[in-house]
Amino acid sequence: MSVVEGGLHPPPHRRCLVYQSIGFALPASHLPVTFDGPQLTSDGGLCWLSEADTSLGLCAALAQHIPEWRHGSVRHSPETLVRQRVFQIACGYEDQNDADTLRSDPLLKLVCGRLPDEGDLASQPTLSRLDNAVDFKACYR
Repeated sequence: MSVVEGGLHPPPHRRCLVYQSIGFALPASHLPVTFDGPQLTSDGGLCWLSEADTSLGLCAALAQHIPEWRHGSVRHSPETLVRQRVFQIACGYEDQNDADTLRSDPLLKLVCGRLPDEGDLASQPTLSRLDNAVDFKACYR
């Protein structure tokens, strides 16, 4: 996926390509995209999954019930970690083997509240610590 500069109209030589403007809850409310850039994602369904989660607030509610396990410097909010983990599972990456590769995926970063050129999402060890923080007590709150 690549960001298109200069507005909502594709360049003339790109008119045969799929062109879309997607809204996200970020400072730039609409992001025009094309599907011919050097950095692509195969998880386009994340756009709609993110919109559903934003409307329902499921990841935010789930994050509130996970006990705090982190010490020292914290780079990722609990909600961001939950969104990353849930969205990776929804895209078929349930076992975390791909977490270190996916943490720089531009669309996954967008749906987790980061711009594509900002820092990466959480690493596989951080997501494992999130999984291990959920105990029996947290499941029944």
